[in-house]
Amino acid sequence: MGSFADDDYDYLYKVVLIGDSGVGKSNLLSRFSKNEFSLDSKSTIGVEFATRSIEVDGKIIKGQIWDTAGQERYLFS
Repeated sequence: MGSFADDDYDYLYKVVLIGDSGVGKSNLLSRFSKNEFSLDSKSTIGVEFATRSIEVDGKIIKGQIWDTAGQERYLFS
């Protein structure tokens, strides 16, 4: 797997992480985008966003993950 340009992909998947505050949404984002995990992570303020591209069977798949602050009622109003 190598480095890919931002507009160089065959498939794009967008995922919004929603759930109660403190359940691990930010750690899922961190594991996906940087392969890191922290037991001491801080609460998200607003929304965080990360992308990662991988190659599967010769196709480049770009994943976008949006991490919310556990306050989804403000996002979708």
